[in-house]
Amino acid sequence: MKKIRILIANPAGNITIFVLDHFEPRQYQSIASQLLAMTELKGEQVAFVADENTMHMCGMEFCGNASRAFALMTAQKQGIAGYGQVEINVSGCDQPLSVEVNTENQFTRIGMPPPLRIEKWEEGGLPRGSYLVDMDGIMHIVVRDMAPTLEHFNEIKDLVDKKFDPPAMGVMFFNTTAGTLTPVVYVKEVNTTYFEGSCGSGTTAVAAAFSADEPDGSYRFTLPQPAGTITATVDKVQGEVKAVYIEGTVSLSEVMEVEVVSP
Repeated sequence: MKKIRILIANPAGNITIFVLDHFEPRQYQSIASQLLAMTELKGEQVAFVADENTMHMCGMEFCGNASRAFALMTAQKQGIAGYGQVEINVSGCDQPLSVEVNTENQFTRIGMPPPLRIEKWEEGGLPRGSYLVDMDGIMHIVVRDMAPTLEHFNEIKDLVDKKFDPPAMGVMFFNTTAGTLTPVVYVKEVNTTYFEGSCGSGTTAVAAAFSADEPDGSYRFTLPQPAGTITATVDKVQGEVKAVYIEGTVSLSEVMEVEVVSP
């Protein structure tokens, strides 16, 4: 057995376990599976700190919520008091991300990578107004007024896998009456499907999809999700989504130690 240091982050209910000790990417899946099996940690996903400014998700996918949490961790480590700005590198994104932070109230606002593609996608009998949003590190399907069940998720996942086979994909089930979002995400590398408490990249995808047919301008969406609320702002210029920001608070635990079987 090996003792490792971890920290648990809660960005809008999307509980993320950060591994603070260094591991090689080939070891990620073994460590993550053990941590997710520790039900007392209540983790939905696992991230690995590669260096002081770099974070990898277990499946090397992109995650907006984990990126927000890592930015706050980085700001605290740099000794930033109150408002500041940090730059981080994260898996699934080929460019550094700039994040506004406030260490006093644990607020974060991150500029998300703009979607590579936004298009209506109503294959396989999906509801009208469904969208495919390709975030590069993860692909999301945004559907309206479809029950957020595992059966529906798997049906959509099969459609996506056959056509695109992305490393990670999500279905964002939006309830137009309640104005709420239920995110469900699958990561191929670790073969996990989670009904997440919230999803940062999914929030970005929904905001981008809902802005797709709007004229140029700035659009703000506040999306309550099962365990928290994330606000997204979309800037459209010349008919294209040029920038998306998500914001909200993040809580961080103290550093703790757990024992795992060394991979």
